[in-house]
Amino acid sequence: MPLVPATDAVYLWAESGTSPSHVVALQIFRPGADASSMLLDDLYARMTDPAGLKPSFRRRPYRSLRTAGQFAWAEDEDVDLTLHIRRVGLPHPGRIRELLEYVASFHETPLPRDRPLWEARLVEGLTDGRFAICTKMHHAQFDGVNMGRHLLGGLSPDPSARGATAPWIRPRDAQPPKARALGRTLDVAAVVGEVARSLPGFLRATADVLSPRGAPPPFAAPATRFNGPVSAARRFAGDAWPKQRLRDVAARAGTTTNDVAIAMCAGALRTYLAELGELPDRPLVAMVPVAFDPYGSDARDGNGWAAVLCDLATDTDDPRERLSRVHACTSHSKRVMSGLDQVSATAVGAIAMGGAVLNLLPGVPELPRPPFNIIISSVPAVSRRLYLDGCELTDNYPVSVVVDGQALNITMVSYVDDLAFGISGCRRSVPRLQRLLGHLEDALVELEKEFTETR
Repeated sequence: MPLVPATDAVYLWAESGTSPSHVVALQIFRPGADASSMLLDDLYARMTDPAGLKPSFRRRPYRSLRTAGQFAWAEDEDVDLTLHIRRVGLPHPGRIRELLEYVASFHETPLPRDRPLWEARLVEGLTDGRFAICTKMHHAQFDGVNMGRHLLGGLSPDPSARGATAPWIRPRDAQPPKARALGRTLDVAAVVGEVARSLPGFLRATADVLSPRGAPPPFAAPATRFNGPVSAARRFAGDAWPKQRLRDVAARAGTTTNDVAIAMCAGALRTYLAELGELPDRPLVAMVPVAFDPYGSDARDGNGWAAVLCDLATDTDDPRERLSRVHACTSHSKRVMSGLDQVSATAVGAIAMGGAVLNLLPGVPELPRPPFNIIISSVPAVSRRLYLDGCELTDNYPVSVVVDGQALNITMVSYVDDLAFGISGCRRSVPRLQRLLGHLEDALVELEKEFTETR
């Protein structure tokens, strides 16, 4: 069987009991007024029918002498979906608080390596009549963008449509995939030729990354509580903000909506650390993933992204200056990356990440300074409201990876008119994590006051 590509295998090598390498998606649905009392029974029956299982969800990793000790993908022909998908009920009183606590506990447990690397839970018992689907998928197989393709691809924008499918089930109207080898094959000569042709641009981009101009260089980040070893316990908090509020600020400030979202995170982190008496003099640095053509015709599973660094300007109490510095960094990174092919962009991103991967590998001494403080990522979603057999998808939250050296992760997902923030963290390293939600609102209000029409 083909080997797992190095960009994906790192998530298998680096995984440990306290640092699992998976992502969880929390989707909350509201049943329609005409929903049957057997709705969840019918959904669960279809979710556990192996007939339409996608090939991506049959893969499991293995190592042997034949693979020279490296990870390869095997495909299980007979997958017992009842091992992967279970129904659970929330404890009384069934509030969102209990749901988020359950999601955090679900996030704590690594995926077993003896079967395909994904699990799901159909969660019922919310007091408002809604139910949730929690899907756990390993980062060695799925990054945020292609995970989103699976999560939303089986839903429909038509509330009257029936026959929607779970992320792991092939839609009924989809053609069965043609037989093909697992993994990705590389034409070595073509790759070498591509790198040679792009070498001048790669060298210029590398010089830009290592220069303090425009964006912070690797290892410019101060040490914080977010950058030490993590425990196995997790906490998750999530909330959504109307995108129009962020668009209004961006239009008045001459930035992008994504810049405003990052500035919100920066303001929230500044307040959080200041409350703990731990605000560093130097600004925090975020690693911001950049996806490659996520919805192109060649979109596939695996990891296809590069990394850029962003100055979060947490050393200033001026929200206007903070947004300006964030915008300057993101604009600089766009200029650097725009002229690069995917191979060169990945290599430049690896330089920007510094030794972050080394922090994950067993036996490697802790680095004296973190390459960056936090990962802040944004996953594009859809602008149309979606339905699962007439059940409206009301909330769509990402619960991302928390590992040694990165005890806090903020991931944003755009859905219809809202931008959802999913905040995942180590329960020990990031106490009272839920306070960050209030700090995000405060940071947005500060920006709104700063960029009003009257100024």
